[in-house]
Amino acid sequence: MEKLFYELIQVSTGQVDCLSRGPEPEEWQELYEMARQQHLVGICYRGVQLLFEFGLRAPQDLAIDWMSEAEMIEERSGLLAKRWAKVQQRLMRRSYRASMLAGPGTISDYGETLQSLRQLDGIDVLVNVSLEDLQSFVKRVGQEKVEHDSQQVFLRIWEGTEVRLHYQLDMGKNPMKNRAIHQWYEHNRRLFFIQEGEGYRLSPEGDVIYHLVHLYWRFMYKGISLRDLLDCFFAFKRTVGQSSEIDYEKILKSFGMLHFSQGVMWIMHEVFGLEKETKIIAPLETKGAIILKEVMNGKHHFFRLFLKYPIEMLLSLL
Repeated sequence: MEKLFYELIQVSTGQVDCLSRGPEPEEWQELYEMARQQHLVGICYRGVQLLFEFGLRAPQDLAIDWMSEAEMIEERSGLLAKRWAKVQQRLMRRSYRASMLAGPGTISDYGETLQSLRQLDGIDVLVNVSLEDLQSFVKRVGQEKVEHDSQQVFLRIWEGTEVRLHYQLDMGKNPMKNRAIHQWYEHNRRLFFIQEGEGYRLSPEGDVIYHLVHLYWRFMYKGISLRDLLDCFFAFKRTVGQSSEIDYEKILKSFGMLHFSQGVMWIMHEVFGLEKETKIIAPLETKGAIILKEVMNGKHHFFRLFLKYPIEMLLSLL
C-alpha cells in the first residue's frame, strides 16, 4: 500500500503519469488517511485530479471531502502569503536581507499548480542580522514580550500564524555539530541571500544544505513527515543543470550528518522518483530505510532511535 501512496505523490509532482494499478474503494480511503498523516492532502489531491483523466476515480464522498480539505489549504496558503509580504516589507524598510526557509522558501519550486496546495504551518525567515537587531525589530513592530531561542526570534502579531525570524542555522542541542555548522555558515552567508526580484532567497546549494540540516534536527528531536522530505526533493531538483564548486560530501561529513543525508538521498530516489542522475551525494539504503520507517510510522520513537543515534537522543532530554 505504501508503494501505491508513493506513486500517488509522484503522479502529483509529475514524476510519473499514472499509478501501476487502480486502487480499490477501501484503498482510496487508506491513501487519503496516509496523505493526512504525512501532511500531503493538498498535494495528493492534485494527483487524484490527474488520475481522473485515466479513468481512476476515488469514491464520490471521499473525493468531495478531499477537495474540501484541499480548498481550505489553498485558502490558508493565500493568507500566509499576504502576511509574509507584510513582514518582508517591514524588513526591507530596515534594509535587512531576508530569505524564506523550509516549506514557504521552497514553495515557488513546486510549480504553479502545486504552490497553493502545499500545507503551511507558519513562516520561517533567515535574516542576515544579529539576535539583538531582531529583538529590536520585533519590539518596533509592537510586540512587548520578545521570545527567542538559540536560532530564532518569535514574532507573534497574528493569531494562528507564528513567524520565526532566524538569525542562525542550528543543529538542535549538539554543541559540536552546532559549532561546525555555525563556522561554515559564517564563511558562506552569500549562499543564503541571493537577490531575486525585490527580495532574496537561498541559492540551490544553500537550499540543499539547509534542508538536510533542518531534516536532521527535526528528525532527532521532533519527527518529520513526507511533506518535509518533499520540500527537500524540490531543493534537490533546483541543483539540476547547476554548476557548483560545493563539495557536499565534505561539508555534510564535517557536520557529522553524512550518513543521514545519504539516507535522505535514497528516499529521494525510492519514494519521490528523483532522477538517478541527480545525485550530489551517494544514496545509502540502510540509513534511508530507517528514516523512512520512522516517517511512515508517524511517531517519534525515542528508544528505537536511541539504538542508532544515542548521543542525539540523550541530548534531546536536556
